[in-house]
Amino acid sequence: MLHLHFGAGRLGLGLIAPAFQAPGSELMILNRAVSSANVTGSTALSPARRNELLWDNPDQTYFVQKPGGTAADRQNVQYDGFFTYEEHEVIPIIHSILEISRSKKRGVIVTASILKPENYRAVLCALNTLSQRREDGEFIGPIFFVACENTLTAQQVFEDRSLFGSMTAAIRRNVTPVAALVDRLCVGLEEIVDGSVPAVQVRAEEYASLKLELRSDTEGLVELCNGSQVEFSRHLEVEKQIKSWLVNGSHSLMALEAFQASQGDRDLKLNEFIRSTPERRQFATSVMAEMREGVAIVLRSDPHYTSFFEDVDVDDYLEGAAKAILHRFHSTEDPITRILARFRAPTSAAHTSVEAFSKRLADRVNEPINAYTSAKGAAPPATSHSLLSLVQLVASGTFIDA
Repeated sequence: MLHLHFGAGRLGLGLIAPAFQAPGSELMILNRAVSSANVTGSTALSPARRNELLWDNPDQTYFVQKPGGTAADRQNVQYDGFFTYEEHEVIPIIHSILEISRSKKRGVIVTASILKPENYRAVLCALNTLSQRREDGEFIGPIFFVACENTLTAQQVFEDRSLFGSMTAAIRRNVTPVAALVDRLCVGLEEIVDGSVPAVQVRAEEYASLKLELRSDTEGLVELCNGSQVEFSRHLEVEKQIKSWLVNGSHSLMALEAFQASQGDRDLKLNEFIRSTPERRQFATSVMAEMREGVAIVLRSDPHYTSFFEDVDVDDYLEGAAKAILHRFHSTEDPITRILARFRAPTSAAHTSVEAFSKRLADRVNEPINAYTSAKGAAPPATSHSLLSLVQLVASGTFIDA
């Protein structure tokens, strides 16, 4: 298959690009010539230098390594092309890729690790170019589009009103949108020297998961992704919601407590805080246990989750997930500045920053906490303590950037 990926950030390089690699596949990475600010914090490697390294690497290779790891356990990721683009340059880039591609006949997967729908115009331009050439008789296999963000689906991109001018009939006839669940803590992007050659390296935890939604119109993807790390799920939306609660929600709660307890130490890494005392280890365990119990109550009581509840042993699933997630939090050197990157002081230009952060947190913790409270007759103590930490941080004017 031919894999076109838009976005050379931590997640794109650390999870998306390597996950789809399989015997005989081709990987082409595209990134905007001038990148916008990263809402999850800056990295040690500037966007301009990252682009330069990916473009100039003679072996067309970059690396993924777990924090604290050594060169011996690096993952080598080879790509077949790297392109920077302005929006008007996408069409000739796609034409040039199709001219040299060996695997386009099997199928094309276009992925993007881009947060905002309005930034997908270049991706839609690429999809339209692929679709038109396919309709003109070029031997191009089935085309699939995956928005690799847990808060945005490919279908939502297709339906976004701001993009209606970029959506074409050819795209609708030829491209199958596919929902995805992505899960890997990619904590850094840096420059290393491999032998005598400078290269890009992503710092990412050992755990990595990318799942696609299995439907009747995506069954062909299973064969196309054979030999890759990609998995498939018929309950993808439910698993995404569970991930939001157990991973993102619990992570934020622990990070808020750590940031408050350390008196706003911006150099802190969450795993160092958790492992520093037995009491803090127990606190992290309690947050995860309370969130897991709340999630279980929601899954059993909400009819929306009936099909998942009938097909899956919920207790076993949540017990295994919670144990694995807690291990990830203990073992991954994740900077507090990355986890709480959106916890920023209000300014005249961004006067709703606290409101936005609080709403994002509430979306990830409210349902499990409310379900736990309703069932137990009392609020979960550890998670409540974390929410108090948020109040204390705001009251003291302690933010991740001030």
